[in-house]
Amino acid sequence: MRVLAIEDDSTAQSIERALKSERVTAMPGERFSALYVRPADPTPDSSRARHRVGVLFRETVFNNHTEQLARYLGQELGIPVPGDGRLSSDWQQFMRECRTPEFLDTVTLVYRCLFYHASGETANQWRDVVKKIFAEENLAYEIDEVGGVHPAIDREFQRNSASAVAGLDSDRYDNVRELFEQASNHLGADPPNYFQAWRAMFSAVEALFTLVLPYVRLTAEDIDRRLQPVVHRAYASDAAAQRAAQRMLAGFRDWVEASRIYRHQPGAAEPAQPPADIAILAISFGASLLRWLAGLDEDRPTDRLRLVHGSGCTAR
Repeated sequence: MRVLAIEDDSTAQSIERALKSERVTAMPGERFSALYVRPADPTPDSSRARHRVGVLFRETVFNNHTEQLARYLGQELGIPVPGDGRLSSDWQQFMRECRTPEFLDTVTLVYRCLFYHASGETANQWRDVVKKIFAEENLAYEIDEVGGVHPAIDREFQRNSASAVAGLDSDRYDNVRELFEQASNHLGADPPNYFQAWRAMFSAVEALFTLVLPYVRLTAEDIDRRLQPVVHRAYASDAAAQRAAQRMLAGFRDWVEASRIYRHQPGAAEPAQPPADIAILAISFGASLLRWLAGLDEDRPTDRLRLVHGSGCTAR
């Protein structure tokens, strides 16, 4: 099935143009928006998702559990459910008005309450329906097997990670691979530690940069002074690739400068956790850099004989 690339805020004219320009195979009986509307970037919250989750409290499975569930949420979250949760409208109001962390916590706490006081099957049904709502409303979270909610690591990062690991299978890269795995572990922690994940990814890139160019520090200046000639030689026979690679070096320099903002400086206060979207973008880009640097390193074994103290002399 091919899905039309129509933005969420599309006009009737843009939809008509897309329909005329695409050959569409539609699934019979599916909603229009599910087939033809491309969602925006994943979002940390959604009034539509909140409404749909709130409506679930109308289901008969909650008839004998709502007041008990309201007390449980009050104990765990420290906030009351309107009307002590007696009516489904109380829960819908709570879903509308609670903060994002409390909305996400409620998903987990409802699962636990249903698991212990209804059945595992009922709890799993709740989990699966909420998973479906989160996916359809494009929320930036994943729900694990026991109802825990975690930030979703986007597919691009997963692809970059797999590619980076594939490029680091040589014993030469053992230290780099260990640092990369530390970044992945911090990212997959509960809750994710974006600060430490970004630091570990920077350290991995720094370690590989030093293998490519021994005794050279990873700085914006040395990317220009020392890595740029390596890149120039690597793509010397391809003018288009040469231009593109030089642009990528500019991105590498910017990534280094951005990463240093979140590196601890002696005597300075520890920076706050970076926002999830910025951290994942930076870590994903770092994984791509690892794969690129590993390729440059493998392609230039004779360059490893070069002296790196600024002379540029080649061993004879």
